[in-house]
Amino acid sequence: MASRIIHLAITNGLIKNYQFKDANRLKFGAILPDVYASGKSTADSHFKIGVCGNNKRTYDFTRFKALFSDLMKNDDLYLGYYLHLVQDILFRHYVYDEYHWNPTVPGNVERLHRDYSILNSYVIKKYGLLDDVEIPEDFEQEPINTVFSFEPFRFMQEMKEDFKPVAEEDVFFFTRKMADEFIRRAVSFCMEELQAIFSGAVTMDEYRYAWKNTPRVLLKTTLNTRELGGYRIQGKKGYTRFNALIRSDIQKYPSEEDLDFLRRNNITTIIDMRGSQDVLRAPSGFAGAFGFEYHNVPIDEGSQVPESVEAVPDSYLAIATARNMPEVFRRIAVSKTGVMFNCTAGKDRTGVVSALILWLCGVGKEDILFDYMLTKECNRERFELIHKNYPEIDMNVVIPNEGYMCRFLDLIEQQYGSIQGYFTAIGITEKEQRAIRSKLADDTG
Repeated sequence: MASRIIHLAITNGLIKNYQFKDANRLKFGAILPDVYASGKSTADSHFKIGVCGNNKRTYDFTRFKALFSDLMKNDDLYLGYYLHLVQDILFRHYVYDEYHWNPTVPGNVERLHRDYSILNSYVIKKYGLLDDVEIPEDFEQEPINTVFSFEPFRFMQEMKEDFKPVAEEDVFFFTRKMADEFIRRAVSFCMEELQAIFSGAVTMDEYRYAWKNTPRVLLKTTLNTRELGGYRIQGKKGYTRFNALIRSDIQKYPSEEDLDFLRRNNITTIIDMRGSQDVLRAPSGFAGAFGFEYHNVPIDEGSQVPESVEAVPDSYLAIATARNMPEVFRRIAVSKTGVMFNCTAGKDRTGVVSALILWLCGVGKEDILFDYMLTKECNRERFELIHKNYPEIDMNVVIPNEGYMCRFLDLIEQQYGSIQGYFTAIGITEKEQRAIRSKLADDTG
């Protein structure tokens, strides 16, 4: 994200304030994530991963430290590499969240890179940068090469161009003031990170700095089919598993591509929570489909639009305590394969089941709300059609609102004391609760 010259400016600032073992190895490490091989992705060299159902992205600091923690403490090349990742995630927060940079506007990425070129001479002069970074001897033997392929000789030639002056012109977005402010902040943050690394304190939290993607819909023939994998489990370092539980809207006509995707990922148990009349009127495309086990478990509660916005949380509680709800959870608990469960819009009945399972697995309420609110984006087209065809309906009742889910979760706590208390009250045994948790997460009882 940040330019290699900015990375070097930050590194120079760190060298002035911290005693490193080898300045050249530190500088080379500080640019190394950008030294990827032709045809390779910067996502790989930057250890990018998807979290929150692949609806957010972040840098996998946990994996990097698992591979190179000892080297980070003894070899400045690996320390520089890690700090590059830290700086990039800070830069993303800086330009996207604080300055509202929008890379989806055609030409904006190219304009930002042009800004880098214009600013290079200013940054080089102000921060005393020299074109003195060298490729370490026997670099091809470094352990980092077992993870990714790098082309350092080509890259070093390209970086020499950064030290050549370019014609003065106005920048489009990234100004000198912004560059100075970011460099100052990054040096300060990296100094704190260095102290944490060498003192054994808590270091960078990749999950906290994750950024949102366009919602990831898994099937081509639905609007709201999403993963429940990739959510952080509170009190643990791990995440909920991918390809274990999938939430969805109605699947009338799944394509061969969709069917193949689900079979390939072993998601072959289908639980359709639509009412019996809805199923007769619009049969599921998975009923009788080869390789799938289809179950219709009607949850009639929640199939009607609530009378008012105030009634929505109570309607969610009615869904959670529906007569057939225990069967939904038991089928999930006993399934030997991944499970996809759905209702009509994948909003209310599916949203309630998703929230309860994530909560049972130890996912925090903030993430439960994030998952719930994705339906507002995924179902935008569906909501527009409802408003067009049924103008008398109050769309504030139909469209997801964080307050509805917050109030529902409060009602569960008020009535049952805890999420475990809820499951026990509706007849789901501790053994079955463990089975559900084990489906999505490593269960500790």
